[in-house]
Amino acid sequence: MHEDKKKLRKIGIIMSIFIASAMGIVASVVISHRPDAQTPPFPVFCAINVIESIIVGLLVEFFVPLDKLGKSLAAKANAYPPSVMFNLLNSIPFSVGNSVIVSMVVSFINISLAHSKIPAEVAPPLLGMWFASWAPLLLPSILVSYVISIVISPVVVGLVMGKNARITPDEKKDEA
Repeated sequence: MHEDKKKLRKIGIIMSIFIASAMGIVASVVISHRPDAQTPPFPVFCAINVIESIIVGLLVEFFVPLDKLGKSLAAKANAYPPSVMFNLLNSIPFSVGNSVIVSMVVSFINISLAHSKIPAEVAPPLLGMWFASWAPLLLPSILVSYVISIVISPVVVGLVMGKNARITPDEKKDEA
């Protein structure tokens, strides 16, 4: 059982890196297309956002139990790996939670840096500036995260756990 927990952690780390990278790219594209955006050159801006997103995504993986929420949601619907229904349901909390937290933190960091360069007498309120930047990122981040999770997680699970990996309802209860 200890080996399985290590494998599940490895899956979570790999998925977090994939999804956070995609969210960093989405954030870069969305923000750089805003008419009021004053960003560094796109490749630099994209690299910064991807690195920030991966760091925050890994922190979320280590400290926020989104995987347990996903397993619980799937179990309530009697969906277990490797079923498609399990994959669809298990991905919801991870995708939504990860997207909200990562996009919130990364956009706040970037907006705080931009806000600090604006003269105080003309600077808009930081929270208003941040929310105006974060809100347009939220839905694209959630959608991209969910699609990537659904498409990539079966591949990652297969590579890490083996093709015949299967968790039965009884094993699920043992993990809880």
